[in-house]
Amino acid sequence: MRLNPSNHDERTRDIYEQLPHYPKPPMVPLPDWETMVSLQGLGVKPGAFSRAMGKTLMALTGFKRFYNQLPEHLEDWLRKTNMRGAGLFALINSASMALTDDPRDLTPAQRAATLIYGTYRFYDDLMSGTLEADKYKDQVLEMGQYPNLFSTCLTIEGKKARLFKSKRTDQITVIIRGRYFLLNVGHPGKTTTVADLSNALQKLIDLVHSEQSSANELSPGLLTGIAHPVQLRMFGKLLQNPENRDSFYKIRHSFVTVCLDLDDAPQTYAEAAKTTQSKNFYNRWYHASLQIVVFGNARAATFLNFNTYIDGNPMMRGSAAIQRRAAAAPLEGEASKGEIGQAQELKWHVPPAMIERAKQVAKTVLDDQQATFELPGTGTSFYTAHQLSAVPAFMTVIDAAVKELIGRHVNITQYLSMSKYCCMNLTNANATTPEVKKFVDYIAQKNFDRQTARELLQKAIASQAEAYRAARRYLPPSKIVSMFVSGRKGLAKVWVTSVLALAMILLKLVGLYESEEMEVVASHPRIEPEIPVVGRPGIRLPYVRYFGFHYQILHDKTVLTFMPSPKWQISNQKLAKTIEEKMNILKSIFEEQRP
Repeated sequence: MRLNPSNHDERTRDIYEQLPHYPKPPMVPLPDWETMVSLQGLGVKPGAFSRAMGKTLMALTGFKRFYNQLPEHLEDWLRKTNMRGAGLFALINSASMALTDDPRDLTPAQRAATLIYGTYRFYDDLMSGTLEADKYKDQVLEMGQYPNLFSTCLTIEGKKARLFKSKRTDQITVIIRGRYFLLNVGHPGKTTTVADLSNALQKLIDLVHSEQSSANELSPGLLTGIAHPVQLRMFGKLLQNPENRDSFYKIRHSFVTVCLDLDDAPQTYAEAAKTTQSKNFYNRWYHASLQIVVFGNARAATFLNFNTYIDGNPMMRGSAAIQRRAAAAPLEGEASKGEIGQAQELKWHVPPAMIERAKQVAKTVLDDQQATFELPGTGTSFYTAHQLSAVPAFMTVIDAAVKELIGRHVNITQYLSMSKYCCMNLTNANATTPEVKKFVDYIAQKNFDRQTARELLQKAIASQAEAYRAARRYLPPSKIVSMFVSGRKGLAKVWVTSVLALAMILLKLVGLYESEEMEVVASHPRIEPEIPVVGRPGIRLPYVRYFGFHYQILHDKTVLTFMPSPKWQISNQKLAKTIEEKMNILKSIFEEQRP
């Protein structure tokens, strides 16, 4: 039985695609050899013993030869090496973006049609070079993640998952009440119109509503979003069925996935994002890089898969670009440009016991409480008025709030973009510097001096800026080691991983290695007015000790979406209230002294 099909329709295996109309950013600098040998970038304390251990490791594993070849091969290795491992746990790894409403009074079919049209228009602008490049000041940033929005998914072959990019651009997936349809739409804007799309979608909606009264709970949707090892086992069984296998390989060639959640009508953007992320699992295909979700009241959101190599900033810009083009899509006045083909329904045979098992796995990371909150009066206008850098100033508030709740400072891992370098994505830095702790401890006192508090705050902000600069200074040693290990095969990989594991155990025993726990994780992607809410609402993060959060510092407010750890018992409501209280203390140090 042949489980893996021919991949002749695969456009590339590059993680970052080189777009001919956009210049490449410079290559990321490498740490010097002494920095690598010291093992400091891997969490090891400096000293003679750790340095000797570093030299021994480099010799035993063949790392030095790899490192000497790195400058020559760096771009190729960065472009092709999947250091995210094609992880399949989309419920916790991926994010939802609520889209602003279309100002026109659209039906759900029309809203979906305009968003499909907007997706193709964005694709055309990107591939033609019409789209302005991302920039930081005058420097063009890495653009190679944007093609991953289109015709891209995760796939399972044998006992492994990997990234798959199709050559096809004419086919989309439409999911309605857990039924999956492949629809050949040509090229909207060129060979078909918005009206053509809307009519075709409405026919599918009418078909599904006439043939069934409830959702298909035996759809494979939830199976594509749960924990990685469980998925691999389940799909290993599912793909033994010829019809499942045929459907699985056909769905990989979809330009975009459209989920019509017509039985829901979220009343707020926060509710739309939460429903997209953590409900209606039967109506999803989480392997897809981009899903567009449209509700019964024509409200919409996007769901983007981080492990298809789309970071927060491309997620935000891509979703906003699609929404802008969709809002300008012509609804009438265009003659039909072509006939959209008959939809093909995909057949799935999923055992009920497998669905029940998937629900149990999902339940471990689901969270019913309110996730999104707004802090009024805490936007960029406040920070600008007092000459404060908004992000590091807000991190001091987060540390103060958590210290109030648990009695100690926490490590706040701030995600940072490194897209100013070729084929680079994210790194992170600990925002809780000694200066941040000093400021937080000082303002916890009663009757603190405001001038002293202001001075300590500026030092806390400056220390974070330096920590962020240091994190972006060169390719992190941990990523170099990851690239080295991922490039080993067979027994060589077993040898390298075993030697590294034993070395870390030894260093830990002598007190020289202690991995920095991710206690609180923070993400602040770029601001886009078309995206009022971003995050993973309704999800708990098993890889953090306390909680994670996405935040948007807007002009007059801050919008927060929390993802607590499964072990974090403090409610989101209480956390948001405590953050607001500490924010008020921060604001108070700039109040005018009363006479």
